[in-house]
Amino acid sequence: MPLTSRNVNLVLMGGTALLTLALLTSQLIGREDRLSVAATAFAALVLTGLFLAYWRGWDAARYGVMVISTLATGLALPEPFVSQQQTYAVLVAPVLALILTNPGWVLGSVVTIVVCLALRAGGTGIYAELPTLILVAMFAGGIILSRLVTDAAQNAAEANAARAEEALRRAEAQAKELALKAAELTRQNEEQRRLLDLVATLETPAVALADGVLLAPVIGHLDTRRAAGLTDRLLRDVNASRASHVVIDIAGVPTVDTAVAQALLRAVQAVRLLGCDVTITGISASIAATMTHLGVSLTGVRTARTPQEALAQMLGAAPTTMNRVRRN
Repeated sequence: MPLTSRNVNLVLMGGTALLTLALLTSQLIGREDRLSVAATAFAALVLTGLFLAYWRGWDAARYGVMVISTLATGLALPEPFVSQQQTYAVLVAPVLALILTNPGWVLGSVVTIVVCLALRAGGTGIYAELPTLILVAMFAGGIILSRLVTDAAQNAAEANAARAEEALRRAEAQAKELALKAAELTRQNEEQRRLLDLVATLETPAVALADGVLLAPVIGHLDTRRAAGLTDRLLRDVNASRASHVVIDIAGVPTVDTAVAQALLRAVQAVRLLGCDVTITGISASIAATMTHLGVSLTGVRTARTPQEALAQMLGAAPTTMNRVRRN
């Protein structure tokens, strides 16, 4: 059985009821007067009932046990003015109060018992003497102080446990929040990677514009990564098709900075190393102004306004004628 406050109370209340029953048995065997036997029997019956009630969940039963124990000690002790040995019996109810109730009940139990015994002795006897009263007061003060210290320590422990539990809950909530954020970040990274893979997959491949001529249209923002990918694709396609000319159309590119322009020039140089001429088309007025402002020179690089014009330049025919040739 776990050592809890309720289990301790059950043991004490059950023990008190059993002791009262044992006292009743002793009185019956010793054939004491009927009044004492009747009082003990009543106390045993009430204490047993209170024990069963507390066992069934009635918490107030422990206060009833204290009332019965206090009154039985103060009113049932025989001849309270005869022997100082009865002082030990006075301590039973306060000790029970210390465990079952609170310091206020301890003080109340001690005062009630002493007053009852003093009144029964007619204001004489050991319970009316100052040394006895001082001894009882010291005992009561000691057990009350011990209970207060114990309660303070228990309250502090419960407060610390509550703070630790709250800190644990906050830590668990933060850990859960961090886990959710990490999962969301992982999902976003995965989505970004998937989109990048999709963009790479959907990049417009080089298409045949004419026999030995490839067209590589570039649409959207062009950064160094896309420029590097464009170079790799052009090299593969030129090598595979044995093209003699490549037209890179950047009409769909909104802006070009120094890094992108340099990347384009590197792509042109790489393709030229395969023995393939390169023409850049679709350079808008804004891009031309930007490249001029940045000092990017396309010296040595063939340019044209449209892929049709570039094809016409290569074949020495007018654009309209070349369009007709393409349709045929």
